Amino acid sequence: MSKIDLKNAIDYRNLGDDFKGMTNDDIMQALDQHRGYMITALQNLTHDFNKATAVRNHNAFSGREIVFLNPENPMDPENEEGAKKWNKTGAVGAQHYEHIKHRKITDYQALFDEWHAEGYTIYAVDNTPGYELHNVFETEFPEKSVFLFGEEQIGLADELIQAADKMIYIPQTGSVRSLNVSVAHGIIAALYTAQHPVPEN
Repeated sequence: MSKIDLKNAIDYRNLGDDFKGMTNDDIMQALDQHRGYMITALQNLTHDFNKATAVRNHNAFSGREIVFLNPENPMDPENEEGAKKWNKTGAVGAQHYEHIKHRKITDYQALFDEWHAEGYTIYAVDNTPGYELHNVFETEFPEKSVFLFGEEQIGLADELIQAADKMIYIPQTGSVRSLNVSVAHGIIAALYTAQHPVPEN
């Protein structure tokens, strides 16, 4: 006789078999038992697709937390989600299992100070001319690493780049100048995890 758990069979969430049938809170607690130290920070992401995909990437590579640095909404200045809410559909539920924070972009220095106090190295991920650039394929990341990304068309603000410890870039051999920010985030997260593997469930 089959040992199929019917309770799990009707769980249509985008989950691995080990997590089927668990509550969202239980899934987060299970993930918290083996998360790595990677932190992602994203400045001024304006497209829902990019936000949702970054959350999925972060979940896939067991990051510690993901922080959206948002512009202030003048009509609702107390709301840390900023001027544009995001449609979470594209995250296919991953937002329920991740530690997601929203901070106003004006608070970035206090946030950087917190990370430095915890022993983190902050990497600006960009290819802006005029700064010392480090090839991501030749960079050894400390276990406590923060990766800071900006919205693709605008990039990172100069003050954030200057406040970071290093700038890294992804070498490209094609004709376009840059990668989509959520694609770049996935590449960096995978490269970091190759250096600092997280135990599988």
